[in-house]
Amino acid sequence: MRMKQRYHQYIILFFLLLSVPNTFAQLKGVVTDSITHEPLMYVSVYYEGKGVGGMTAMDGSYQIPVHKEWNEVTFSAIGYTTKVITIHSETKELNVQLLPSDIQLGEVTIRPQKEHYSRKNNPAVEFMRKVIAHKSSQRLEENDYYQYDKYQKMKMSLNDVTPESLQKGIYKKMPFLIDQIEISPESQKFILPVSIKETASQYIYRK
Repeated sequence: MRMKQRYHQYIILFFLLLSVPNTFAQLKGVVTDSITHEPLMYVSVYYEGKGVGGMTAMDGSYQIPVHKEWNEVTFSAIGYTTKVITIHSETKELNVQLLPSDIQLGEVTIRPQKEHYSRKNNPAVEFMRKVIAHKSSQRLEENDYYQYDKYQKMKMSLNDVTPESLQKGIYKKMPFLIDQIEISPESQKFILPVSIKETASQYIYRK
């Protein structure tokens, strides 16, 4: 087996690993149904066109970072009318009610009793039997030759970073860092990548 591999890694600066303040301004609130007043979960809350936002929890609560230059927050959910609200940099809490939209559901058929499941003459069962029977013949190693490309990316970042924090102290001398801020898909908070490792490999197999 032959393998070609490209490796690329960069570190922004070592002193970026210095401690960053843990607490920054956050916009918090609860989203509810305007008719039933029940909390709404899985509502998208975001700054339009900024790629920054989050989603409401099961109790309808949400929390997103505050940016002094972004003043329009969008609230959207399936089955509800999207609402865009203008906020001020001093706004710390915003509770929102969404109005249900008219959605016509498709026809639903209700059967009075559970149908008996049979393995005999069942196309799904027959299909799985054929898949299992040919499992060994589908292994890559059964081929005389195969080739594939593999790509991996590992990123290390500083947590809970805001544009405001990068305009203070030692960060003021590096204004370009503001453009590097991203939003974490796990915590929905700002992060600053400090190390990225990329590996691209090509695998070639021949008997």
